[in-house]
Amino acid sequence: MNEDSSGEFVSKARRIASAAAAGRFSLLFWLLVAAIAAPVVIPSGPIIRLVIAGALFFVMLAGLRAISNQRGELIAGVILSVPAFVLNALGIGLNVKVAYIVSLFLYMLFFGYLAFLILLHTLKQHDVDAETIYAAVNVYLLFGLFWAMAYYAIALMSPGSFHFPESDPLGRIQAERIADYDPGDLEAAAYANWQEAHQAASGTLMYYSFVTLTTLGYGDIYPVNDTARIVAMLEAMLGQLYLVILVARLVGLYTSQEQERRRKATPT
Repeated sequence: MNEDSSGEFVSKARRIASAAAAGRFSLLFWLLVAAIAAPVVIPSGPIIRLVIAGALFFVMLAGLRAISNQRGELIAGVILSVPAFVLNALGIGLNVKVAYIVSLFLYMLFFGYLAFLILLHTLKQHDVDAETIYAAVNVYLLFGLFWAMAYYAIALMSPGSFHFPESDPLGRIQAERIADYDPGDLEAAAYANWQEAHQAASGTLMYYSFVTLTTLGYGDIYPVNDTARIVAMLEAMLGQLYLVILVARLVGLYTSQEQERRRKATPT
């Protein structure tokens, strides 16, 4: 490669990097949407779940790259994300329940940390543009991921914390377990062996997290014990407060600023 072609390659690489940096939050938005949809729409299986875990790890690194302005922020994110991915893969590949549960808590911490960094960035913006709106929406999506991991951890540590319809894979196993036990001891009977259904659980509880976050609540899945009920209540309240207070405010500011920019650009 001669000097001219090498310089042209470097120039193109810099333009691509600059374009990616300019659209970092819109890119992260689509990556988060894909990460949220994947467990719900892709058939379950150990290999598929390992692939999804790897893709989620890539999304986590992309989120860190989008918002980490200081070395310390990046290091803290890596400290949370790498062990989360390793323990999650170990839990899936070797069916190690403790490793899987610990990975869920690390995922929770990471998504909460990333949402906090993006929220701080959003609050500091004086001029609201499309990327600012994307950043605010990313925080909302990260909320949903945070609570999905919380629900999954609760369900693994306390079987029977949620009621599932019998048409759901989780519901069918729950119904079978209840039928095998004394009907008077439903709490002990519910999900006596959760690991039989853990491959389907992430998609089901991802769905439950977002219908709770949006307060849609079809009623097909609902919390049974106090811990699950409190977590669901917090998600519903904070999700609505976030939309009403921050996102609506940013959209209003963006609209007014865009109108002002158009007014100034229009010749009188």
